Amino acid sequence: MEKMSKKKWLCGLMALVCVNMGMVPAMAETVSFSITVPGEAVRIRGVKDNNDQKFYIRGASFNKDGILRCMVYDSNGRGISAVAEISKDKPEASVSYRNYAVAGSYYYIYFTSSTNGLQVTGRYRL
Repeated sequence: MEKMSKKKWLCGLMALVCVNMGMVPAMAETVSFSITVPGEAVRIRGVKDNNDQKFYIRGASFNKDGILRCMVYDSNGRGISAVAEISKDKPEASVSYRNYAVAGSYYYIYFTSSTNGLQVTGRYRL
């Protein structure tokens, strides 16, 4: 009888752990983007949902060789990050914020490139 109650207790504990693991919130929102520069709107708005003081970007596909430059601006139009550069050869970048980026605030990501018609899809995290 005692052996059976230990098994039930262990199963109950495991079920509780599994349920709680499903409730762990994500620490940072990752947002997809698809942009052609120059040509389309070159800024995308996003919400910073953590206190990490870095901006991360990853290009998943590039239609041609070229460098995509990205910078984070606050709602007043002030650049708050260093410039991140990604390309086919170096599709990932992370840069620090120059000013403190407040969680829960809206920020804009500006994209530029000197390569005409550069199309990039990927993901970023503020």
